[in-house]
Amino acid sequence: MRIKNYFLRNIVLLITLLVCYKLQAQLPPRQWAFHYGGSKVDIPYTIKFTSDGGTIVAGYTDSKNGDVSAQPNRDYWDLWILKLDKCGIIQWEKSFGGTGYESARDVAQTSDGGYIVLGETNSTDGGVIAGYGGTKDIWLLKLNANGSLQWQKRYGGSGMDIGNHIEVMNDGSYLIAASSSSNDGDIKGNHGTGGYTDGVLMKISASGTLLWSKCYGGSKNEELFDFRIINGNIYLAGFTNSVDGDIPPDQKNYDVWLLALDKEGNKIFSKIYGGSQNDVAYCMTKGADGTLTLAGYTTSNDGDVSGAKGSQDYWVLNVDTKGKINWQKVLGGSDAEFAHTIVTDKDGGYIIGGITYSVDGDISAPHGKADYWTVKLSSNGDLIWKQNWGGRENDNMRYMIYNPVTNEYYLAGDSESSDGDFTSSKGETDFGIIKLLAPEIQTKDSAVCNISSFVPLQDTIRDVCGYDSVLVMYKPVPANGPFNNIRKTDTIFSGQSVTLHTNGNGNILWTTHSSLSCLNCPDPVASPLVTTVYTATNYLAGNCQVSDQFTVVVLKDAVVMMPNAFTPNRDGLNDFYGPIGKVPDGYRLQLYNRNGELVFKSTSINDRWNGVYKGQLQPTSVFIYIIDYMDLQNRPHQQKGTFTLIR
Repeated sequence: MRIKNYFLRNIVLLITLLVCYKLQAQLPPRQWAFHYGGSKVDIPYTIKFTSDGGTIVAGYTDSKNGDVSAQPNRDYWDLWILKLDKCGIIQWEKSFGGTGYESARDVAQTSDGGYIVLGETNSTDGGVIAGYGGTKDIWLLKLNANGSLQWQKRYGGSGMDIGNHIEVMNDGSYLIAASSSSNDGDIKGNHGTGGYTDGVLMKISASGTLLWSKCYGGSKNEELFDFRIINGNIYLAGFTNSVDGDIPPDQKNYDVWLLALDKEGNKIFSKIYGGSQNDVAYCMTKGADGTLTLAGYTTSNDGDVSGAKGSQDYWVLNVDTKGKINWQKVLGGSDAEFAHTIVTDKDGGYIIGGITYSVDGDISAPHGKADYWTVKLSSNGDLIWKQNWGGRENDNMRYMIYNPVTNEYYLAGDSESSDGDFTSSKGETDFGIIKLLAPEIQTKDSAVCNISSFVPLQDTIRDVCGYDSVLVMYKPVPANGPFNNIRKTDTIFSGQSVTLHTNGNGNILWTTHSSLSCLNCPDPVASPLVTTVYTATNYLAGNCQVSDQFTVVVLKDAVVMMPNAFTPNRDGLNDFYGPIGKVPDGYRLQLYNRNGELVFKSTSINDRWNGVYKGQLQPTSVFIYIIDYMDLQNRPHQQKGTFTLIR
């Protein structure tokens, strides 16, 4: 009973350790935090996983040195793509652009191993395809796996056109969420006038041909930043300032906007959420329960918003696929917070990331002027933990990704700090990438002689990058015998050999015997000439040992013994009928009832009768057996007799 209670205590202790680790660790431990860029301003907008286990980061650069290859046309921003391996080492980098402004807003890997980059440009030189006017256009670049440009396309009109999010569809085509003030070129049906923007959804073929584009909104400003596809419907999130067109008339100022479309872009519903001030959704995620969770910021504290903390807070909103609010959460301090990114965690909760300028309220342990701020909510919106990342300067988190298989998290943003979580900087503002890894937790048995004196142990295993990746917890189990829960006897004919299998949880040593192939091994081959008893000992550290014996019966010839009765009542005892013994070859068993009907036959000595004939349990009765086999001299033998089935 003491041993049983000890095991229960250890199981409870292990569970407690694991629960505490998950609840108190905040985000998983940081593996690394690196800066990438040059001496000027480098801003990432997105980071995505790649099929080789690394990541690809996309944004813009104003640098011409450091990690950034110099471009002669770079007067302002250029689109910058950075490919990293899982350890954060640069595999390649590419920049594209002309003398104007270029940036990458999103990127996705394609089925050929290359990448589709959603960008923006207002250049017409430097290798950039011509556009529609002097304002920005949506710019789509197809790269191969090494980052070389395969093709580029440009979409838009004479106004401002900006792509925000791209998804690769199953057929290889692309969906793009965008905003536009154009009403010509590729953009038709804009609801706004005088430079106001509509939300836009575009469908592009795999080769870059525009299949269709549709505008959604009212007479003022709308933007669509993110979308998710659920059961074939497209749910888009952003903000609206209109009270007409596709927008419900009760919009108050700037409200969060949720637009639901079918796969052809036809409107299913348009919903707004917020209060009397400004409310914006920058990102969204599909929950494990099929709901949608949107995140952005709010300056309201009325209407749909409650619990304001300061001038501007994170606002997280969970709705069902019909747009009904399930819950909302306001998070922040007395200064400003923006939520830019959200992921669904492995447990069904949500991790929200962005920037905080506060040092009070929900913010604890701030690092500097502005920090990456990550917050974990349960699936019901309850606060579980929060964490600041960065250094003493401004650090603005823009995107986060999570791989539930490897438990890896990546945080991407722009960072001015060279201390705290970042130990160095490249220039004025850099890509700041942080990798987090939740170590895999394994439990392993540790065999001991005296369980009560066991001291709990744990160990860590490092990955190829040199960082802890597996946490090993050891639990005590008693030392067992070499043949625990396995057979301890076997039968062979003279001149044959047999492998003796053991099941000890330590080092196995056999007592010396000339017929064994090895002594310090778990599974020796035995070749005895006569019936022999072998002794094996399971040795553990601390002079702990347990011995047991294995018997090998050596037969000089075939041996067959037939029982005179059996009781097939399924109690696990004597439920099957057949011979006891061993034969080399030519075996056949036939069983007959009193009417001369063959009720069972077998050609394997291990195949026995269960007392069933034609699907029916046979009653108590006398049966006849006939058994044929060959002996070691290849002479045939036959035995006949009767036996009783007893119910």
